[in-house]
Amino acid sequence: MNPGSDVTLQLACTVRPAQPKDCDAMAYLAVQLGYECTGREVQERLSEMQDPTHFAVFVAELDDGQLAGWIGAYLFQSVETGSCAEINGMVVEQSIRSRGIGRALLHAAEEWGRSFGCNEISVRSNVKRDRAHQFYAKNGYQHVKTQKEFRKSL
Repeated sequence: MNPGSDVTLQLACTVRPAQPKDCDAMAYLAVQLGYECTGREVQERLSEMQDPTHFAVFVAELDDGQLAGWIGAYLFQSVETGSCAEINGMVVEQSIRSRGIGRALLHAAEEWGRSFGCNEISVRSNVKRDRAHQFYAKNGYQHVKTQKEFRKSL
């Protein structure tokens, strides 16, 4: 590659369903997004998401076995809009972003949604994540709504 070139080398990865052995690495990646969690917590959450007709969690694994990223999706159903696939989390290892891994993970989630008859897939992204917004737009996602999230402890 020439110095100053905008060409970034793509990384080959295998996208597969998440397994219990991935939980520590998945937690490490979640922390990169600001979500403090442990491998044990990720494992507990994954165990509650085992119904493949409602949830999908995929990881991207590099040839050397390193976990490069993960994506979670679920089937969203509502009275007013019907069902669609929704991405509920995605992260790529910060040192190897912009090398095709995120695109491979998106493709896996999109194919999973299609397999259940979904015609759309959506994702919510924090307003401060400008780089993520550019990534989604570059991959065909359109910004359709701006909203506030409210939360209450139960």
